[in-house]
Amino acid sequence: MIRVKVPASTSNLGPGFDSIGMALDSYLEIEAEVSRDWQFNHRSELLHDLPADDTHYLARMVNHFCRLLKVEPFKLTVTMTSTIPLARGLGSSGTVLIASLLIVNHVRQLKLSTDELIQLLSAEEGHPDNVVPSLLGGLVVGCHDGGQCYYETLAPIAWPMYAVIPDYELKTADARNALPFELTYSSAVRASAVSNVLVAALSTGNYDLAGQMMMQDLLHEPYRKHLIKDYTELHDMLNGQGYAFLSGAGPTLFVMARPDADIEQQLRERFLNCEVRRVNTDTAGAVCYAEVELSD
Repeated sequence: MIRVKVPASTSNLGPGFDSIGMALDSYLEIEAEVSRDWQFNHRSELLHDLPADDTHYLARMVNHFCRLLKVEPFKLTVTMTSTIPLARGLGSSGTVLIASLLIVNHVRQLKLSTDELIQLLSAEEGHPDNVVPSLLGGLVVGCHDGGQCYYETLAPIAWPMYAVIPDYELKTADARNALPFELTYSSAVRASAVSNVLVAALSTGNYDLAGQMMMQDLLHEPYRKHLIKDYTELHDMLNGQGYAFLSGAGPTLFVMARPDADIEQQLRERFLNCEVRRVNTDTAGAVCYAEVELSD
């Protein structure tokens, strides 16, 4: 029996577009055995609409990585559970991508190094901000230049954090289509400066400064906020109690609250159409191992 556990992620953190991500304590968990046909048993309500045959994203990615790595393909009987909402900007598709590669690596005994896994995953995604944190755990800053992924880890954010998860989906393609094709040179310079200060503030634990930078993004939030029903109301409600940014492409809104702010109950009372989760940074990252069944 193969067991895989992969944490969710939040990404961008405002101006860290496609480059900053953090692993979270919500998980995709998989039990799998090699079998004659693809079969899926989804044990979480969050997964009940997913297919149960070879059209499943996990099956397609396992087959893809087998072709890419030039190994014999195989099929699995899979039991899957998840506490990660789909299409909410919490890295759900990235966790399946990671799980599929870890399974291929395990079944075909490829012994890929951590860096080799990172390079394959970030090349597949085109950016590292979801897959690298979910693989490694923690807070990660990275970039993918088309041929190589470069990354560095930072200390996890120490302030209280909340995910405000709406009851509707936002497809990544729709969020991407909301973005401009290009920025002016002056806007690009400003956006770069803001994201540079964000990274510096995170590295020193200056969360007030980091929060200010999170809310000065010029790369994606100004173009996507109209897609998020509660975006303006949440920002208005904070009123100095903390800072907010879109999680990934949205629609989940992520809050980094001041330690002395009593904000959780306010969030629950104000946003009745949302699930409010207190979240923590996952520092363990993804795991994959075989459980040996002992006979009598």
